[in-house]
Amino acid sequence: MIKIEASVSKGWLHKHGGFNFTEQYYNDPVFRWEQDHKINDLVRKKFPRFAIYNMEANLVQAKYVKENHVLIGAIQPNMILATVLGAHFLFQEDKDSDVLGRPLENITSKGELPVVEAVLDHPLIKDMDGQMQMISDRYPEYKIIPPFFWDESGRATIHGIITTSLKLTGDHIMVMMMTDPDLAHAIHQWITDAYILLIRHFAALGKLTISSVHVGECAGTMIPSPLYEEFVIPYINRLGDTLGPVRLHSCGISDHLIPAVSRIENLKIIDTGSGTSIRLIREIMGNDFEINLAPPLEILREGVAESEVLRWLDKTLAENQGGPLQIAYHIEPDYKLQNCLIIHEELERRGLITNKRLY
Repeated sequence: MIKIEASVSKGWLHKHGGFNFTEQYYNDPVFRWEQDHKINDLVRKKFPRFAIYNMEANLVQAKYVKENHVLIGAIQPNMILATVLGAHFLFQEDKDSDVLGRPLENITSKGELPVVEAVLDHPLIKDMDGQMQMISDRYPEYKIIPPFFWDESGRATIHGIITTSLKLTGDHIMVMMMTDPDLAHAIHQWITDAYILLIRHFAALGKLTISSVHVGECAGTMIPSPLYEEFVIPYINRLGDTLGPVRLHSCGISDHLIPAVSRIENLKIIDTGSGTSIRLIREIMGNDFEINLAPPLEILREGVAESEVLRWLDKTLAENQGGPLQIAYHIEPDYKLQNCLIIHEELERRGLITNKRLY
């Protein structure tokens, strides 16, 4: 019932492997495939016994990754929407990419939102379409993993509703939910419709069957439960109804949201950041429900005793009560590796896992 999968960040790869994450890495799928293979070799040599991989943090499922996968438009989803609306990519050699600009920051009416279907005509989307066709024509031996997907499982991946609107409007959305709720709902409806349109479009082009959807509601912890229920849950319900079972991510301490989250329709996994009460989730969702959990970064940093990691693990396993649990974390440049690896080693010592790599 216990699983663990970890990944290395771009910052870690830049510091320890000398890899640079330039515009070419994101926009040239063949170049990315070649660089990712070099990265995979480094990670395998560094962590030969452990389920630690080169993959987007907590979004990729290692058992669905193969050597011939070519990722197209492997860019964070809310950045794609932001760029379609007028923001510009910011590529940084030593860290994750981002965008410049908040294209809906000054929006005052829903009439300013473009027709959703027009998203497919944007040059960025057309370019991704062309890259998929190019790979299909020139490299038939490759398996295309389209935008909004990270492996061949069919699990679509998007940022959550408030997380995306925060990216598009800046903190304007936080006030808007109270001062102009109709406009906030219109923005959230547009985001939902745009994600569904793009996921279906790219899944069809990539000949990939949509099996579920990961909703990364990273910013959800910033709002109280009543606002979450009004401005987030209805749109996640639509995603679940339209695309399939929902894996909901919530960053950081999310105890105040768990009762509301439990009412999401078609919810299959809660993926929570550190500090959230696993006991609370078990009390509400039961012992058969899957929980994914990240260790707190405070125990993984340099200068922290290994005993602190083991104390956290003891508490987590006790609260979990034997239910299905996956521990996942992303290794950053300033982490103490032994504090990461001891989690794998201790789980194996207790007979809960067998340390091995899948690729």
